[in-house]
Amino acid sequence: MSTDDLHALFNPKSIALVGVPRGFKAGAMFMLGLVDQGFAGPIYPVHPHATEIGGLRAYPRLIDVPDPVDMVIVLTPREAVWSILDQCAAKKVKVVVLYTSGYGETGEDKGREEEKRMRQSARNGDFRILGPNCMGVYSPASGLAFFPGMPRTPGDLGFISQSGSIGNLFTGIAAQRKVFFRHVVSYGNASDIGLPELISYMGDDPEVRVICSYCEGVRDGKALIEAFRGIGGSKPIIMWKVGTTEAGRKAAASHTGSMSGRERIWEAVFRKHGIIEVSDIEELLDAVMAFYHLPLETRGRVVIVSGPGGPAVSAADTIQKCGLEPASLGEQTIQKLKTILPATGTSLRNPIDVGLSATFDLRLYLDSLDAIAQDKNVDAIVILGRGASREMNEQYVESLIRAGKSSGKAIIAIAFPGMLTEEELLEPLYEAGIPVYPTPERAIRAYAKLWRFHRFRSRE
Repeated sequence: MSTDDLHALFNPKSIALVGVPRGFKAGAMFMLGLVDQGFAGPIYPVHPHATEIGGLRAYPRLIDVPDPVDMVIVLTPREAVWSILDQCAAKKVKVVVLYTSGYGETGEDKGREEEKRMRQSARNGDFRILGPNCMGVYSPASGLAFFPGMPRTPGDLGFISQSGSIGNLFTGIAAQRKVFFRHVVSYGNASDIGLPELISYMGDDPEVRVICSYCEGVRDGKALIEAFRGIGGSKPIIMWKVGTTEAGRKAAASHTGSMSGRERIWEAVFRKHGIIEVSDIEELLDAVMAFYHLPLETRGRVVIVSGPGGPAVSAADTIQKCGLEPASLGEQTIQKLKTILPATGTSLRNPIDVGLSATFDLRLYLDSLDAIAQDKNVDAIVILGRGASREMNEQYVESLIRAGKSSGKAIIAIAFPGMLTEEELLEPLYEAGIPVYPTPERAIRAYAKLWRFHRFRSRE
């Protein structure tokens, strides 16, 4: 599957916005997003009655723009779309982002037929269409955004979302965890460009290291399987597939006109191709943080370090349920821990219980962490703790960062509700590549997904 003709979707040199409104209305967000993101090329507002919008010269029709246009964003009502597509062909536009809705998602035959006609217009005019009923592309390295205020920091994560709102919401949530994107694309009804091509494009893009997707359904299941096969485990693909129940299928049909499938079919496809499956936005974020921040190579040997005893026992259960291995500490590490931890109220067996007094004596946490991080039998350390004061918490955070840098191991911090929750304290952890989870169970389940993908890739 060639993805060469999608280059302009993520790297346009010029953009025209047809139907951009005057004043502060919904369609204006697209132009404000481009300006806010610092798009370097020319932006051409197109409006039949305006000569200037937002400080930019406006043109009455797309065909009146005197210079070449790579991308056209269409914000008009349905009745104006066909004339605009004809003008796109005449202008030799490369890609059209169609925000306009009211097609296949209505459930009416007329809407589905119009999408077929739309696809044929794109073929005849030698351009591509994203949408209809979509938000388009956010790509900070190219200065693209569909809303103002989106992060300007480019990362190496790709997100392909059938829903524009999910794409926007997840981008903001992830940025709080220092997870940044190379591309986010909302593709809506997928009359032309769909999930298979977008996955293949991001698979070919060397700047994208991890791909994730929110999907309501696909038109061409064979093409999607071919896209999965083409990547073949070279990059993680994290999929949030919805619409697998009767209620979900009806909702998907009314949202983007998508044809969803049975849950067991999707599960079989994902299992065969090493796709990481998640079931909600919380699980998506957990998995993305693990793949974005942690080393991909792992044998899955985990140590739990905790002051509170109860959460550590539950975490041990989760390790086994997920198929991970509780790490067996080397004898040298155990002897070191004996010199660090008191003989009573602690445990040297994994999970490592440093005792509640560690909250007041950080040395018990920090020296134990240093000893465990040097153990060759350990791949990941899940640590649940905190200090008794803000100053001690800062020392605690600094020590976690230091242990991660010196050992190269996966350090995973737990900010248990009510324990270590100040965002300004957690931010340095994210910046250092240490993900933070609210419970050890969520952390372990996310890490298990990373471990399973590593095993799949090794087999492939």
